[in-house]
Amino acid sequence: MIGQKVGNEIDQSSCIWRMNNAPTKGYEEDVGHMTMIRVVSHTSVPLLLKNPDYFFKEANTTIYVIWGPFRNMRKDGNGIVYNMLKKTVDIYPNAHIYVTTEKRMSHCDGVFKKETGKDR
Repeated sequence: MIGQKVGNEIDQSSCIWRMNNAPTKGYEEDVGHMTMIRVVSHTSVPLLLKNPDYFFKEANTTIYVIWGPFRNMRKDGNGIVYNMLKKTVDIYPNAHIYVTTEKRMSHCDGVFKKETGKDR
C-alpha cells in the first residue's frame, strides 16, 4: 500500500477492515485514517499490547475480533491470550473486543480449507 495514495478512497468505504497490528498512523495518505473492524490472530495480540493507547484508546470505535486456538482463548483462567485481553478491557473499558468461539473457529477452518484446499 505504501506509495499508493489511496487513503481518502479507503476512508470513503462502507466498511474498513484491517488485519493484526497493521498501522494507520503515519501512513494515512496511503491507507486512510479509519478502521472499523480489526481481525487479530492470537499471535498478534502481544503486538497490539505494545501500543495499547493507539489501538484501544485513540481508535476506541474499532471492533476487534480476536481468533486463536482454544488453549490460548479459554476463559477458565488458563487462556493466556484471553487473560491478556481481559486485563486490556479492565484498563480500556470502552474497547470493543470479541473473541471467537471454538465452534466458530472450527467453522472458519472448514471454510478456509474448502476455499483454498489447504489447512490453516
